[in-house]
Amino acid sequence: MIEVITVVNMLVEVKNTKDYEKKVEKILRSKTRMIQHIETISMSEPNEKLIVSALVKYRVLIEERMENKFLDDYVGLVLPMFYNRFKAMPVSNQIYKISRIKKEYGARRYY
Repeated sequence: MIEVITVVNMLVEVKNTKDYEKKVEKILRSKTRMIQHIETISMSEPNEKLIVSALVKYRVLIEERMENKFLDDYVGLVLPMFYNRFKAMPVSNQIYKISRIKKEYGARRYY
């Protein structure tokens, strides 16, 4: 497994400005084992179009591929993993750490 720690700039549309922080935080929480929410670093106030910009730190797990021999080969695979998984639009990301880890075995498996 390849483990990537990344900060993603996400744009989230909200319905109104009341309690928008809780609603945005709920949207940014991941419901999959391959993308794990670590923390929300910052969140802007909604703009005139009711869009909030948030910087969020995630742990991303990627299955190793035989054709990818170097860790740098996995960098381009990270941001596309965020498309269509959240009710938010990923704009950009910055990778802080990328490393090989042993596959975590136990009661649950990665798919």
